[in-house]
This record gives sequence, C-alpha cells and structure tokens, in this order.
Amino acid sequence: MALAELGERRVYYQEHGSGETVLLISGLAADHAAWALQTEDLERLFRVIAFDNPGVGRTEGPPGPYTTALFADVAAELLRLLGVERAHVVGASVGGLVAQELAVRHPELVRSLVLCCPWWRIDRYAQALLRSWQAFARAAGMLELFRQTWLWVFTPRFFEERPEALAELERRLLEDPYAQTVEAFCDQAEACLRHEALEEVRGISAPTLITVGEADILTPPAHSRALHERIAGSRLHVWPEMGHAPFWEIPDAFNALVRGFLEAH
Repeated sequence: MALAELGERRVYYQEHGSGETVLLISGLAADHAAWALQTEDLERLFRVIAFDNPGVGRTEGPPGPYTTALFADVAAELLRLLGVERAHVVGASVGGLVAQELAVRHPELVRSLVLCCPWWRIDRYAQALLRSWQAFARAAGMLELFRQTWLWVFTPRFFEERPEALAELERRLLEDPYAQTVEAFCDQAEACLRHEALEEVRGISAPTLITVGEADILTPPAHSRALHERIAGSRLHVWPEMGHAPFWEIPDAFNALVRGFLEAH
C-alpha cells in the first residue's frame, strides 16, 4: 500500500505478486477494491497494480471535473514512476474508456488490453442516464445512488441469489472512511460525459480482448461490437445472461478467461 507523488496528485495504489505487470483500472465511483476477486487470482502469476482514480478512494489532488484523457495520463505516470516499461491493462466500464485512452495516448506502455463492458462512445441515452445519476446523488446522497446504480449493474438473479453480497457492499460503503463524496462522483461522471467517440482506437495495435454481458443494460453489447470492429485483431467474448459486472457475479469464469488471455500475450 502506498501513495505515489505525481506532481499535484497523490495516487493511492496497491501492488501484489510478481512477474509481468497487470494494471487494473476501475470504473465510475469504484476504487481499487472493486478488483479484489481478480487481484487474488492474478497475483499468483503477475505483478498486479490496482489504484484509485482521481476523485475516489485515497487518491488526493485537485478536484475535477475530470476527463478520461486525464485519468489515462495519471495511469501512465503511475506506471512510469513504478518503473513499468509495459503492462497488461485491464479496465472495466469507465475504466475501459480510460484503458482505451491509455492505449491511444501511451501505446508504448501497453503490452495487451482487456476491455470489460466498455463504451464505444457516450451516446445521448448514456448522457441522460449519467445526468440523472448526478442529480440523484445531489438529492439523495451516495448510499441511495449506489442502490440505484446496482439495479443497472447486477442481474435480477444476483439480487435474488446473493442478497448477502449486496448487504456487504452496503456495509462497506457505510463504514468506508474514504467514501466518495457527491461532488467527487459528479466530477468523475463528467469524464464520461466529456468522452468523445475515439476513432483513434483503430490505431490500437496491442492484443485486445473485449468482454461484455449479453444482458448488460448499462453498456449494451453493441458498444463492444463497435470497438471489436475498429480494433484490428481484437477478440470479443459475450457472457450469456450476464449484466454489467461478470467480474463480480461469475468471478471464476471471468478470471479464467482474462488470465488465459494475459498468459497468451
């Protein structure tokens, strides 16, 4: 556990394991702990770095609003500070946008790329949804916001079969001394809202795996297919009956797929 001094920012990160480096990039409102199930699996074979993006967790620095380009530059600075020449980069949801930006802006740092439930672009539907979440957070607070977003992230089956997991998420949120503020959430959301369609992804040359849930209502599979069409040689995997968070709902299958891809590259 450490804080990296990156100019005007102090970025919190954790390292586990040894070997080739895997950088895990979290999504909107999620800190490094969102990757706990993947870290436990990957650290047996890789050096795993998970960190808190600006605006969440223990990372400190100027407030936003932010951009996905800024997030990517922060990730690149962290890798360079830690002496990483090339890393396997895994990003989920908004972390997938950041991972795309990292591969476009700093291609020399990216050994391979895994994009989980990513966007191709922020369309008007997603813009309206995110604006509604910002308003909801300001009106109702972060706990109620999370309860709202979980309806978009998890499948009905997860709610039915894993109520204890949802209760644990609530407990962690309530007890987290570094819980995200409403203002920081809204600043992070601006990174999504400002993200433009990246035709530059056509220039990504790193081996790329794209995964998405068949029933993802937050980032529908059409976004992943659009990326797959634009990134030459990429591989697309669609999870049957899954929503926005297969890395939480079916971690064993998810980890096996990602681990196999990373080992192959």
